[in-house]
Amino acid sequence: MSEVPLLEVRELSVTFETAGGPLPAVSGVSFTVGPNETLGIVGESGSGKTVLARSIMGLQPRARVTTTGSVRLNGSETVGASETELRRLWSTEVAMIFQDPMTALNPVMRVGKQIDETLRVRLGMSRPAAKARAIELLEMVGIPSPAQRYNAYPGQLSGGMRQRVVIAAALACTPKLLLADEPTTGLDVTIQAQILNLLDDLKDRLHMSVVLITHDLGVVATRTSHLAVMYAGRIVEFGATRDVFAHHRMPYTRALLESSPRVANPSHTRLAAIPGRPPNLLTLGEGCAFAPRCAYANDRCHVERPPLSAPDAAGHSFACWNPLSEESR
Repeated sequence: MSEVPLLEVRELSVTFETAGGPLPAVSGVSFTVGPNETLGIVGESGSGKTVLARSIMGLQPRARVTTTGSVRLNGSETVGASETELRRLWSTEVAMIFQDPMTALNPVMRVGKQIDETLRVRLGMSRPAAKARAIELLEMVGIPSPAQRYNAYPGQLSGGMRQRVVIAAALACTPKLLLADEPTTGLDVTIQAQILNLLDDLKDRLHMSVVLITHDLGVVATRTSHLAVMYAGRIVEFGATRDVFAHHRMPYTRALLESSPRVANPSHTRLAAIPGRPPNLLTLGEGCAFAPRCAYANDRCHVERPPLSAPDAAGHSFACWNPLSEESR
């Protein structure tokens, strides 16, 4: 990672107060992202990826949510920051692509207006200048006839086009960091590839850093420099993407890899499923959260939670009492 991080997350924890008791959605997460880098964050649904992203943005509600630790974005602390301070960072320093473009966009507001509103509020542009820039952004993200699409409503666009509009809105003020939370959810494979290629191209053109959040390891394999694997609100493996794929030590990482479809497999090959269910965060014990689903777990795994190890020479760390060996991989 870069010596001067653009994003520095230290011991971030987020706990929701629920009727069933405290729910630790994110627990002790730490990582950094340098300028013009792409970090992938992967894990099953419920592993804490979206809560982590929203906490970095400072979007968690203030009531019944406890956030501790530190999130420094280009030197500015967001944990505990006021809404005024956060608004200063949104759009220009950090922006987010949300999972579902249909709910991220206002269905009764023309898409162009949703983009130029940000430009007028954050950059103080005039209406004509904001409209011209919005049309330019729609063209930049590959929307045909952008001047006409400017006046379209979200419901008049396809899923792929709506996702491009959300990306255009996120990039309107040229943020230094883009958080992409499952940016290809619900899109067919061809459109997924187009959106991911678009993000790669825009990252290089705008010199952004990107945090790419997904449950699909295939998405991050060739598009990220570093990879964080999350489970039950914690990072359980971290390192350079190639190193994590080739030399993963955490059994959960291997389970994710084995459950991913492979091009080399014959058609209709049944996918390998991870046994059991993700843990109930309200009733987490003192042991490793993955132990009930892990073929390598022993008695210690069920009673003592493994810490994330110190990074090795390659920057690879993992949280496991019985890490995989080269032979077992």
